[in-house]
Amino acid sequence: MITIPRKLKINNFQEVEYEVYPVKDFQLTYKHWKKCKEGDWGVSDDGYVAQCLAVKTYSSGVEMTYPYGKQWVTKTSKLEFLPHWETKSFNSVSTKSQMQLELQKRRSKDLLEAYMTYIMAGKTPDFEKLGQMYRPDQKKPAWTVKRLLKTKGMKQMIKDKMKEVLTERGIDEGYVLDTIKDAIGVAKVNEDPGNMIKAAKELSDYLDMKPKAKTQTDTLELDLSHQIEANFEKQTKKLTATKTQELPSEAEDNDIGEKG
Repeated sequence: MITIPRKLKINNFQEVEYEVYPVKDFQLTYKHWKKCKEGDWGVSDDGYVAQCLAVKTYSSGVEMTYPYGKQWVTKTSKLEFLPHWETKSFNSVSTKSQMQLELQKRRSKDLLEAYMTYIMAGKTPDFEKLGQMYRPDQKKPAWTVKRLLKTKGMKQMIKDKMKEVLTERGIDEGYVLDTIKDAIGVAKVNEDPGNMIKAAKELSDYLDMKPKAKTQTDTLELDLSHQIEANFEKQTKKLTATKTQELPSEAEDNDIGEKG
């Protein structure tokens, strides 16, 4: 048996532990999850039994809610427990983690654009300003931004964006490798073992294609201070325009929403 603690509206947001059983261990009567009414025990398509928490009928169809997730009832729809359990995504139809869903939102993509404007200008990001743009509703917006930037998903987005920007400027992996090779050649001619070792280390890093946290070349020494301000204002206006369309993560629970 597996227990899932939830704070749902149907329980006045008091924590309740819901039980999920492998079908072989469940001794009571159960139905296929699509055929359940509220309070019935339903088995998922991957063989786990849990209690049906809600059945909601909308103009677009019928939505079933279980302790580990939701699903619409159609001929081909499936509801599986394990994918939700692995990502701890219990509030929605999606089995993506809350962080994966957050990174897909417009506000995260706009933050990335603004952050990269600072980086490509060789300037220190203004986290207070970025925080007010990204999540002004938080008690510490700057800290919220810093935490997001440290996540694995956002780090990958930054790497991908950096690669895209550099490629647009003719700086790709081949260019970097050729430059390092040339540097090693110059160091050899000048009998400079220190720089040869340094260049060799750079070469080994790039052979593994590990993007650097900060990349700077003479061709990128541009004065982009005015672009930072313009980009910030642009992204802020975009966020304001789309704010009413973007719900917080917890809002996916709608009628039986969960706090926190």
